Formats: sequence, C-alpha cells, structure tokens
Amino acid sequence: MRDTVITIPAALQARFIQGHDGEHKAAHAWDIPALAGAGAIRSTAGDMLTYLEAQLHPDHLPATARNSAEGKTLAAAIAASHEIRGEAGVGIHIALNWLRDDAAGWFWHDGATGGYSAFAVFAPWKDFAVVVLTNTTPGDTHFADTLGSHIAQRMGGMPAVSLKPAS
Repeated sequence: MRDTVITIPAALQARFIQGHDGEHKAAHAWDIPALAGAGAIRSTAGDMLTYLEAQLHPDHLPATARNSAEGKTLAAAIAASHEIRGEAGVGIHIALNWLRDDAAGWFWHDGATGGYSAFAVFAPWKDFAVVVLTNTTPGDTHFADTLGSHIAQRMGGMPAVSLKPAS
C-alpha cells in the first residue's frame, strides 16, 4: 500500500482532491495527528482494495509481507480483528475494527472527516469486498454507506436498498 498516508507528502498533494461539505461547498480537510486512526488516514481506492483483499484472505498474503518480522504474525492479527467482541446493536456485532451485520454475514466500517466519507465492506462467505470513497462529508444522507450497502447487497444476492433520493 504505497498510496496510504496520514500526512500527505508534497509528491501526492496534486492528487489530493478537494473535499466538500454536505451542501457541496468546498470544505477544509481535517488533520488529526493525535488520533490518526480515527480519521486521519488518506488512501486511494486501489490501496483500500488491497487492504480488503488481505481481510478476505489473510492466509494468502504475498511472500514479501509474510517474510518480514511483522508479516510473520500479520495473518493471525488480521484474523483476530474479525473475532466478535460484543454487541453493537440489534443484529450487529463488533470485532476489533469491524462491525458485522449478522443477517448479511459481512463486516463493514464507515467514517467521515471534513470534506470526505468512506464505506468498506467485505463478505468472506461470498468472497467479495467493496470500498466507496467520496469527497463529500455526509449531510442529510450518508451516500458512501448507501452506495456501498447497495453494491454489497447486489453482490450478496440480496434485495438492495434504493439509491433513489428521498423526496
């Protein structure tokens, strides 16, 4: 994952797209150095799909990852992050960094910061993953979540939530 950072280096600044608020006005990107894991990670869709592939198949990590000191325990750490730790609501359980939708059988996580939102889901039983990255903070709707759920439901063979805007 070469395009995932917390602080954007000068070489990547030109690729960092302008963010927008819920009313589609330009928004300032948040910098969260104290709690980087809570919204400071910047990534590309390609890197996020690499990350989700590792979530789906932690036992298939490339040799370059498996042979490093950290890589020797990486597959077990990824698998441990899927272990349910508690309830998070009706039909939803929480693992270390993933929520599991019990009915659908998939794991998901979403988030938003100033000007941006994201949704990621993976379904081990169906062997698929979806990531949605937008350059708009959720306003009245959470479009990244809705679109990601819609795609996951379609890929999982379930009836999908409507993408039609509420009237």
